[in-house]
Amino acid sequence: MHDIVEDELFSSSIIKDSEKLDFDYIPDELPHREDKLRILARIFKPILSNVPQNAVITGSVGTGKTVLAKRFCLSLVKTARKQGIILDYIHINCRRRSTDSMVLLGILNHFDQGFPDRGFSVQEMLQVLDRQLTRRKSHLIVVLDEVDALLHRSGSDLIYNLTRFSDEYSKKKNLISLILISQKNIFPMLDVSSLSTIKRSNHIHLDKYSRDELYDIIKQRVELAFHRGVVNEDSINLIADIASEWGDARFAIELLWKAGLAADQQHSLEVTPEHVRAAKAETYSIVTESKLRNLNKHQLLTLEAVAKRLYLDGTAYTNTGDAERMYMLICEEHDEKPRAHTMFWNYLKEIENAGFITLKKSGKGQLGTTQLISLPDIPAEILCEKIEEILPDIN
Repeated sequence: MHDIVEDELFSSSIIKDSEKLDFDYIPDELPHREDKLRILARIFKPILSNVPQNAVITGSVGTGKTVLAKRFCLSLVKTARKQGIILDYIHINCRRRSTDSMVLLGILNHFDQGFPDRGFSVQEMLQVLDRQLTRRKSHLIVVLDEVDALLHRSGSDLIYNLTRFSDEYSKKKNLISLILISQKNIFPMLDVSSLSTIKRSNHIHLDKYSRDELYDIIKQRVELAFHRGVVNEDSINLIADIASEWGDARFAIELLWKAGLAADQQHSLEVTPEHVRAAKAETYSIVTESKLRNLNKHQLLTLEAVAKRLYLDGTAYTNTGDAERMYMLICEEHDEKPRAHTMFWNYLKEIENAGFITLKKSGKGQLGTTQLISLPDIPAEILCEKIEEILPDIN
């Protein structure tokens, strides 16, 4: 009797290297982010003279923030070694580690995997970090990814302590540099002391990828991950067209991978547009949930209000007044205090910018400056269900 799992694991595939389709894979070259790499190199050039630097990278989902920071840091560490400079680099996801002590534990685990996960105060952990850097005679670069989660929960004390590390904690002037990554503008979230340590001129914003830029990214991954000639040009163009609505390279790469799996499942020798369409149907729900989890609680409540109003009315559009009244009812259901009208309007604009809704001015027959709201892609009922699943996990 054949082992089904073994058969699948060792079956032939048109994908030659699935690692190249992983979100954590760091290509040697970053299409359409070369200019940002140069800017980072200019910002951090003083590190080679033992002068710490800090930078902020912002941009929406799938614009390459994380891969840019990782490619830069790996290249910087390599270059520093050639100069005889010891440089350590640590990447921390603050959505997983959203307190000062959890971030510091992640940093200390880089040097000592057995470091205890409790029993040390933040100040004691900073002193341990100083001893580690002294022992290694190392300069440290810490990348705090999705840093808004840390700032929202714990404030900016740790960022201040790390940027002033050599002044406050280190007798031997051990140095730490920071790269802060967020979808949001984090400057208003920093206190005055922390702001003074991070230059606004060291802010790099990544725009969404254009359709042609996404085409180049997909083409690169096709060449890296697939056997030659198995992904036809129409399929690459279709993936670029679909993903261009969001400018999201992650979505594009996910589509490519799923299309490859769909082709394998059918024992096809090439990835066709039909495989891409099948991948979109499967991938869209995954990407939607990922994007939903990037919204805060009141953004989610606002989006649920829009979806519920549209679902109950059975219409293509609802207006801002009806949506706001539904928002107040939903807040009451969740024991949340509704925010004022101005904040509600801000939430609408934010979830529009995130790609969930479209806003347009009302036409004839509507009074005032009422805006009409629609859901262009996601069925309203399904969206309500997804939000209800996610809300308990959101602070």
